[in-house]
Amino acid sequence: MKKIIGLVPASNNLFATDLVYEDKYYFINNYIERINESGAIVSGVLPKDAHLNNEDLEIYDGFIMTGGGKIHPYHLQVVEYAVKRNKPLLGICMGMQTVAVYFLLEEEKKKRNYNGSITELFEILKKEKYMFTEPVQGHRNAELNRDNLEEIKHEVIIDKDSILYDIYKTDKLNMPSIHRYRLPNVVDKLKVKGRAEDGTIEVIEYNDKIFGVQFHPENESINNKLFKYIINKC
Repeated sequence: MKKIIGLVPASNNLFATDLVYEDKYYFINNYIERINESGAIVSGVLPKDAHLNNEDLEIYDGFIMTGGGKIHPYHLQVVEYAVKRNKPLLGICMGMQTVAVYFLLEEEKKKRNYNGSITELFEILKKEKYMFTEPVQGHRNAELNRDNLEEIKHEVIIDKDSILYDIYKTDKLNMPSIHRYRLPNVVDKLKVKGRAEDGTIEVIEYNDKIFGVQFHPENESINNKLFKYIINKC
């Protein structure tokens, strides 16, 4: 029986204006294509008012969290669910950053002896102007269109003791890059397993089921091997 992968959407302007039809979640077709080609069923994870309940997530065998411009509560709830239930999760671009932010919040909870939820603490830290990410230059030199993929690629250097090295059998990957922010660092529970030449964190691992990449593998079918890996871990 095919595995069901929960595709976690992006939402950049959710509740940012009074325009009701701007409150929307969206999915990029290439993610759907990669998951389908890799042999799984795609099912969109659909929040209500930017939040999810654990029972909403029980139907999924694993998760892929897409790129986007803004982390919302439901992103953190998916990571928390995957970590606590040991469900496979691949975070891509902002999805990788969300994984890192979740573990930072877990650490911050202990430091502050905070008894509220991860999502509540996230809102508190945002009000405190906590810098979860930092600006980076040279990683979004153009918008991706149908014929400029090669122009927006850069080299990613992979550790030889990493999941990606096992998948690709090489310590250098040439991958599309379309982000303006990067992680300044990660907590000790996460391992950095790949960087760009300028030091930008490009690959993080929690365990063999939960990890993230800053680049965008969904844009080429050659990367189905990465999607197949996460599906096979379900």
